[in-house]
Amino acid sequence: MKKILGYVIPIGLAAGLLYFTYKDEDFPTMWANMQTAHVWAILATFGTTILAHLFRALRWNMLFEPVGYKPSVQNSFLAVMSGYFVNQIIPRAGEVSRCTILVTSEKVPLQTSIGTVIAERGFDMVMLILIGLVAFGLEYETLTTFLAAQQAKFGGSGASDPNLKFIILGMGILVLGIGYVFRKPLSTIPVIGKIIDFLKGLVEGLLGATRMKNPALFFLYTFLIWGGYYMTTYFSLYMFGFTHDLGFKAAFMLLIIGSSAIVVPVPGAAAPFPLFVSAGLIELYMKEPSMSLTAASMMYWSQTFFTLVVGGGCYLISVIKAGRQIKED
Repeated sequence: MKKILGYVIPIGLAAGLLYFTYKDEDFPTMWANMQTAHVWAILATFGTTILAHLFRALRWNMLFEPVGYKPSVQNSFLAVMSGYFVNQIIPRAGEVSRCTILVTSEKVPLQTSIGTVIAERGFDMVMLILIGLVAFGLEYETLTTFLAAQQAKFGGSGASDPNLKFIILGMGILVLGIGYVFRKPLSTIPVIGKIIDFLKGLVEGLLGATRMKNPALFFLYTFLIWGGYYMTTYFSLYMFGFTHDLGFKAAFMLLIIGSSAIVVPVPGAAAPFPLFVSAGLIELYMKEPSMSLTAASMMYWSQTFFTLVVGGGCYLISVIKAGRQIKED
């Protein structure tokens, strides 16, 4: 029953969000607008995406070095791409899928592979936080203008406080200080205890990376992975004329907004990504609603097409190679 619900609930949630996102759209008009997208920009996003995945495979290999395994770049890349393909169909299943592929292709124990994937999540979360800080710093004026507009909408003065960033910084320091002073009693609360354990594991993972043979290369791969994701978002803004004026700062903000859609447990973030990104274009950058949804949908569905084709091909190759390996064994 749990397994059935594990499939039914995400699919049902995806269907509901898709309906909510597209219920007022004129699909013939949307399709006509999509056909005006610049092909070079779409192809550029494919190139930056595949580079990001290649760097992820190279970085993943480095995590196996301390435990005595040296997977080939080819097999690791096939596993990474296969994982993204599976994630498009079954939420959160891609990580296990790519680890399973290395079990047959490289004889890496499943638990060892899963441990490296968990470590990867920690590094990616740190990068996401850093990119978020950069985005909020670069787009501070845009955000304060948006907050002021929201305040005015609900009866406030609509004037932004010039000291707002210092107030937020002060409150953040105060919260962290209180959390540190009362860390022991707070750790007895189950949810907070899990967060503390996760943060401890994250710190241990970061320290573990510094003990690698070449930690600088590891952190370079991490930077290049997220640099690839950023450039994918940046080139996406050039798909249509009405978004190319947003520039490099908006790409940071939209990368954070798009990444937050992955948290929603639906196959491939099918509805959350277009919904969240179009909302960002409308609310933060004052873009026209219908074209905003068209642009966000093009960003998502072009990448989904790429993942299904390239990732699906890699998955098929992995299955064929696994069959041959089993026969040889």
